[in-house]
Amino acid sequence: MKTAALATLGLACTQAVLAASSDATLPLTLAGTGPYYTLDVTLQARQLSASASLADLRVRNGAGETMAFAWVDAPTSPPVLQRVPARLYKVPLPPAAASATAGPPRQAWIVDTQDTGDDLLHLDLGLEHDTQGVYTLAIEASDDLQHWRTLQLDAQLVQLEALPQVGAAGALATQAGREHLGSNGIDLDDVPARYLRLTTAPRSGIPPLVSATITRAPHRPAPPPLQWSDPIAASGCETTSCDYPLPRNAALAAVQITPADVDTIGQVMVMGQVDADRLPPPRHSLLRGPLHALRLKAERAPTQAGMAWDSAAMANVYWLTQPSGAPDLHSPPVRLDGAPWRMLRLETFGPITQLGHAAPTIRIGIRPRQLVFVARGAGPFVLARAPASEPTAPMPLAQLMPGRAPDAPLPEAAATLAAAAPAAAAPPVAAASEPAPAPSRTPWLWAALLAGLALMGGMAWSLLRKPPTPPSA
Repeated sequence: MKTAALATLGLACTQAVLAASSDATLPLTLAGTGPYYTLDVTLQARQLSASASLADLRVRNGAGETMAFAWVDAPTSPPVLQRVPARLYKVPLPPAAASATAGPPRQAWIVDTQDTGDDLLHLDLGLEHDTQGVYTLAIEASDDLQHWRTLQLDAQLVQLEALPQVGAAGALATQAGREHLGSNGIDLDDVPARYLRLTTAPRSGIPPLVSATITRAPHRPAPPPLQWSDPIAASGCETTSCDYPLPRNAALAAVQITPADVDTIGQVMVMGQVDADRLPPPRHSLLRGPLHALRLKAERAPTQAGMAWDSAAMANVYWLTQPSGAPDLHSPPVRLDGAPWRMLRLETFGPITQLGHAAPTIRIGIRPRQLVFVARGAGPFVLARAPASEPTAPMPLAQLMPGRAPDAPLPEAAATLAAAAPAAAAPPVAAASEPAPAPSRTPWLWAALLAGLALMGGMAWSLLRKPPTPPSA
């Protein structure tokens, strides 16, 4: 009962903090000619909201009036994916590129995607059987084989075979029974292109490519680039896992995992903590190979009241040096589906120490959500968290901007988050014309919070001082 009381009191204190910050705002800077402005709701802005849906965010002017606005959301229907073979051509490098640096010889390939205007999502490359190695490629795109644009400078291919292990009977495992570590896919980030050029990076070996497969989808407007957080350290680790706290309302589109030690490589399962009632039905496993399927550790059972862990992806994580002074190899970001998790867990198939003497750090990438608003009246304009009783709702974009074509670009005029301006910067005339604000509820809410924390400390102290009950005879 005491534990339940502590939990209830903790929840009440958390709600008091949220209520105390309900009038928080973030100042905006407007650039360009209005009246329409586009705002990227970044990771910082997301934390202003009380819910992952961001339904309580509003834009207000200097008089406190709410601006008409519309969310710019991606199409709700999933794209129709096509996985098609592509033609692979081996081509010689220009003499200048081939002899630019000392080291192993270099090679280039042209991939004919046979694209008809679709977006290229993914490139899968096939290597010769029994190939072992780590290779680095530069990826370029072109529509006419003459004008090339760089997509990636350090895309990596990995195909390794585990060392032989002693089996239960004492015999070495056969080559066919050994574990393989492979990453032969390259994300293309929805670019349209007829041709791709793959070139080995300086001091990289030449991968024995034998095939190429393209995953593509009908063209859609390019989403805004990912916004990356600062490095996040683990809040706690067990024998085979580490947990990471996440910012509020962070819809994860990707996670970058960095081991603590160089020359480290391992496999991890990425999992997210969600409400148990929001746990999705079992999905088709993202794990490849029977060993991964047999060792799936996400049991989908609640870890605490109302919470559960959902498995999202499997990743090869590495930080490897290369000979001859070539740049280090780092594992690429792990793509995720944008779920707003509370915690992230990295779980290994073995001791977590295989990823280094300390827990790896992570950086999370989110895709900023966009809104368009009409700037009416005088500034300063702010992004505010509205109370639950406010009835204002967003408009459809077509209603907010009548006459706009569905495929027309968003307004070039932009609103961005700005540093908070001091209160003295407000014009005195405007301040005098505004009605007196209602008394703030913040002081008594913080007082309730402090009183609750003191009560929790007293209850914990009484539990520690209570002598143990002697065992019954």
